[in-house]
Amino acid sequence: MKKIAFSSEIYQVKAAELKRLKSAENSLPVPAPHTAEIVVLLEMGGDTLLNGAEKIAAAADNAFVPVRFAYWSYAPWQAFFIDLIKPVKRRFYTVFPSVYTTTLACLLQNHITRGERNEANAYLWTNKKWQISREEAHKRYTELYNSIKERGYDAKSPMLVMLNRKFGVKDQLLQGHHRIGICRSLEVKEVTVSFWAVPRSFSFMKLFVGRAKK
Repeated sequence: MKKIAFSSEIYQVKAAELKRLKSAENSLPVPAPHTAEIVVLLEMGGDTLLNGAEKIAAAADNAFVPVRFAYWSYAPWQAFFIDLIKPVKRRFYTVFPSVYTTTLACLLQNHITRGERNEANAYLWTNKKWQISREEAHKRYTELYNSIKERGYDAKSPMLVMLNRKFGVKDQLLQGHHRIGICRSLEVKEVTVSFWAVPRSFSFMKLFVGRAKK
């Protein structure tokens, strides 16, 4: 049985982009922990505003407002077993087409990155299928760095955040680690993101996220 799941983190999103969304407030009740938040339901055919229309309307178009993203998932007990086995988990990835403008500071503060990428460790993968020579890695990194430095961040190439990727309860950056490092060094303020999602597991799995950080 499908049910609504929520991102583990809140994202700062440009108000102008949220004002274009269709509203479904009151037709799909938001549970108590999130009733005071702006909630956007990610959907394949176009995202829906579930909560917070008044807050968005009051914000300037260029202002960033805090948003909790939601999506259709499975019951936690189903999600728990899906998330246990990586090949199975991959079959349940949901890829949403929407793109939102956020701040680099937001992504960093949400602690969704998996390590820091820089010129020294650029494209240094543990998976042998992805390994390339250090010369090629340096070339790719330099080209990316120069591109962002000279032309700015390409909004048409969003970073990819997977909602509840870690243990089914913690959002993680899936693609964009090199760009985050470069944007940070170049003091780029705004970036774009798109979202994938996996089924949301039991809340107690957050205990394992905490242990993994230590």
